[in-house]
Amino acid sequence: MKKQYEEIKSFMEDYFKDYSSYAQDTETMPKMDKYWTPDVIATAYMKLKGRDYPLQYRNRKDWQQFLIEGHRKIWENLIPREIMIDLETMKVTTLLQIVKFDRTNDKQLCDLDGICFYRLIVNEDQEPQIRTLDFFTGDQATFTQLYEI
Repeated sequence: MKKQYEEIKSFMEDYFKDYSSYAQDTETMPKMDKYWTPDVIATAYMKLKGRDYPLQYRNRKDWQQFLIEGHRKIWENLIPREIMIDLETMKVTTLLQIVKFDRTNDKQLCDLDGICFYRLIVNEDQEPQIRTLDFFTGDQATFTQLYEI
């Protein structure tokens, strides 16, 4: 059981590091395919102008396109502050620090907290993947004003 716990923890730590490096640009986004199932359901509990609340994407391609479009002028660094893992149900909850930067000058724009709830599966290669994610932030106004979608 300890080995499985360490594998999931390592997977999630790698996910946050790779998200911060690769999940915000068209050229590097394919590196994220290993983390999300093709039919991932990603729900963000934030309101963007002209969009439904909550935002929901029901496949990896649409989720990735949203991330690319939303990060044209900004980039964000996700820093896990606490990772809680339930091995029996394959659920992970993470307390996040989210630091957003201006792409043109790397100036820090904001430093926010968030919570993300993940449901994992073990794929055909016996590797963990994210099947669903639900993202919440306490300061929706600051968070969403930076998106250009």
